[in-house]
Amino acid sequence: MKIFGFGNEEETAVLENKKVTWDLVSAKIKTSMFFVAIIAEVAILLFLAKSYGLLGENIPVGNKIAVVDFNEPVTQKFVNKIIKAMDKVKKDKEYNEVLFIMNSPGGSPTASEELSEYLKDYQKEKNVTMYIQAIAASGGYYIASAIKPLIANKNAIVGSIGVILPHYSFKKLAETIGIEEDDLSSGKYKKPISLFSKVSEEDKKYLKEQLLTPTYHNFIDAVAVNRGIKKEILLPYTEGKIYIANAKAIKNILVDEISVLHKVKVKIKKRLAKKVSFVNILPSDKVGFLKDKIEFNFSLDSGFDEGLR
Repeated sequence: MKIFGFGNEEETAVLENKKVTWDLVSAKIKTSMFFVAIIAEVAILLFLAKSYGLLGENIPVGNKIAVVDFNEPVTQKFVNKIIKAMDKVKKDKEYNEVLFIMNSPGGSPTASEELSEYLKDYQKEKNVTMYIQAIAASGGYYIASAIKPLIANKNAIVGSIGVILPHYSFKKLAETIGIEEDDLSSGKYKKPISLFSKVSEEDKKYLKEQLLTPTYHNFIDAVAVNRGIKKEILLPYTEGKIYIANAKAIKNILVDEISVLHKVKVKIKKRLAKKVSFVNILPSDKVGFLKDKIEFNFSLDSGFDEGLR
């Protein structure tokens, strides 16, 4: 059957051509709408991320300040972690300098010496600002003293320059539950300490002469050199005492300046005279070593070094 001169074959061909054309147009529209939707979604995500500070600031190269939050006892493991992170910062041109925030009650004397000397050498290449926020006691102060000026919160605890080797005797408990110590050793002083007996006077003398006193003198000498003061001036503050940072007696001896963290950051920005961003190079879920309390456990770690505090 033909209608107005067109047969079924012609009508079908026209309709098929129109359908193909429409399918192509429709596909182009859908593709365009897909990409527009993707771009819009990315734009919204970027806007939200920037609003919540997830992208940080648009900071030029060399305008970042690396923040080291030392909020644990001083152990060789943690010190190695700090040094590894700071080595990366040293090589990274994005970082201008370092803000070191001290919050430690102390720990290993060898780890304290390692980080103290590292910081002094580090400062020759990139500036380090040292700020004691809550506590820098014993090994924590040993490390903090490496950088001048030494800035602290007025309520921060500083000092505790001394050495202790903790020891506990479980002799009576062991006897009650039937535990006996049966070690084999050679050498009179191979085992001067046991958890199952009190330390003899002879062993106390030996440990003090061979371990505690030399470490103590090394501690005093290091702080005197770090602070740039005569040993005689420092000695009255080296009997294991702790101080509140704004005590007049320790001004320019154990602490140089009193401030708070946000003012320290403002001062850094003013000194550099440019827009900077403070970046924590040791991300952690911890609030800090002290969290909501201060534990009076001031010691310069167990083993001898891990137990010598």
